[in-house]
Amino acid sequence: MKIHAEAIHDTGGRVEPVHPIIEVPALVLIRRPEYGAAVLRYVIMGLWLLALAPQKTKAGGETPPLFDDFYNVSIGQYQVLSQAGRALGNNTSWFMNQMLLQYSKFFANWQPKERARVIVFSNLADFRQYAATTTRQTHTTLAGFCHLATDTDGNRFFELVTYNHDNLWAVLAHEGFHQFIYYELGPNVPIWFNEGFAQYFETSYILQSKLHVGAINKPMLQHVQNLLRAQKLVSIANLIQMDQPTFYQDPQRTYPTGWALVHFLLHREGNTYRDSDVRKYVADLKLRKDPVTSFYNRFGRDRPALQQEFERYLAGLKAR
Repeated sequence: MKIHAEAIHDTGGRVEPVHPIIEVPALVLIRRPEYGAAVLRYVIMGLWLLALAPQKTKAGGETPPLFDDFYNVSIGQYQVLSQAGRALGNNTSWFMNQMLLQYSKFFANWQPKERARVIVFSNLADFRQYAATTTRQTHTTLAGFCHLATDTDGNRFFELVTYNHDNLWAVLAHEGFHQFIYYELGPNVPIWFNEGFAQYFETSYILQSKLHVGAINKPMLQHVQNLLRAQKLVSIANLIQMDQPTFYQDPQRTYPTGWALVHFLLHREGNTYRDSDVRKYVADLKLRKDPVTSFYNRFGRDRPALQQEFERYLAGLKAR
């Protein structure tokens, strides 16, 4: 079985419900994230590994023996197991169902989706032990991962795993996107697109049942602009041709460049996603067209001119 292990950079961001809640409410306001970290820390953020999930139970079913003392809530598309108890479990359940709904709206994908499981540990030590057992990931900055588990009947389902920390909601948004894009495009998503969009949605927030996107992580932007000034930014031509191992070998350059390219493609003309060439590119990927050829057909065949436009966009970009 392939397992997707995802380590998230620590931006110090914070997105949480305005008021602590016990029951899942009809409406919760999610604050705009605030970023206070001065320096971005990057590790290898994603790998495809061969491993076996430690438990074999169906998402949404009874609590696996390993998690007997976790609060278990199954609502909508998610079973949430919360080591920190009921309040966080219910908040997480609401947030994940809302984000899946908003991703479906954003990409206009209303196809039925399989249920998934979310595990939120209350402490870093237990999370790291589970990550090492499940995916063999031992990175000290690992904050979350998304992988495919298997139930007792051999059915596979997504399991998103993290722990309770300041950047929890950004991590869940990031991992939730990986789950969603698998439903949208299958397993062969270009790695720059998958990771770039996952980071793009980290700063999204839900207000009055509407997803707000495009907020800029200031440290990320500073990092990207520093790479640009130092002439160390990964070129578009190289980035869009990378396979997963190559992408993960240089995360301090590939991850920020992936985020920057997604932001550029979505906002270069001020259009919404539905009016953008990105939507047409996604349609091409659904049809299994060559991702590199389709990229230039949709975004500009003059490669030097496109690179120059990208760099000018980044140089002039400011956090709102």
